[in-house]
Amino acid sequence: MRKFIVIITLGCLAAQLHAEPELKGTSTELAAYLAGVPQTVSLTGEAELRVPADRAEMSLKVVTESRSLLDASRSNQEIRARMLRTLAQQGVPNERVKASRFSSTPRYGAFREKAKSYRVENVVRITALDEKEFQTVAQLVDGIAEVRYDSVEFEHSDKDALKARVLTQAIDKVSERKQLYETRLGIRLVPRRFQEGVAPPPPPMPPAFAVSKALTSPGATPGPSFGWAGDTQGDPEWPTSFAELVYRAQVTVEYAVQTK
Repeated sequence: MRKFIVIITLGCLAAQLHAEPELKGTSTELAAYLAGVPQTVSLTGEAELRVPADRAEMSLKVVTESRSLLDASRSNQEIRARMLRTLAQQGVPNERVKASRFSSTPRYGAFREKAKSYRVENVVRITALDEKEFQTVAQLVDGIAEVRYDSVEFEHSDKDALKARVLTQAIDKVSERKQLYETRLGIRLVPRRFQEGVAPPPPPMPPAFAVSKALTSPGATPGPSFGWAGDTQGDPEWPTSFAELVYRAQVTVEYAVQTK
């Protein structure tokens, strides 16, 4: 009985070995076989779109301090109300002024359990649509001691459409290369999968053009797999004009190569 079991086991193993393909033959025969194995090719398209920013998101920090937390908070509120009035008089509506962050910090003296003073900070974000409004906001920093510059981000009001546009351009470039390969090589490319990525930035510009530099992407912004150069913070100093935004996209498509 044991011999019978051994014979059956060896027979099954032999069947498995015969079931696997075995490559034998001359080099010509092997080449013919490999030519029939499905092959893949990856095509990449990159696109870049440069547009001037049409708005600036400016962040100002209102900092007040007093021995009383209530007084520090009230003073901070009064200054922000004064900012709103000044901006409205210069044509910047209250709808474009938003308080984004608030914090209060007690300050303690040596060997004291109770705070000797309180520091209150409020970050106010203001949207400027042109250089005149930009300068109006800058005057708040110059004219009110408790108002300090925090940061500025240049944006475009139609940035979603611009991102879709540059992505479309990248896809079109892949399609053009696909058609070229199919026409010239007499093959058919069938898409299998694709990947969206971040196109590499262009080479650094010479110092002479640094004033109108394009913003570069920090890791990004999360969106699907894109990194958009237009969604970054600007220079910490007051710029003389709105920055140029750069939107980039990269698309890689993997195709299966088939004969026509």
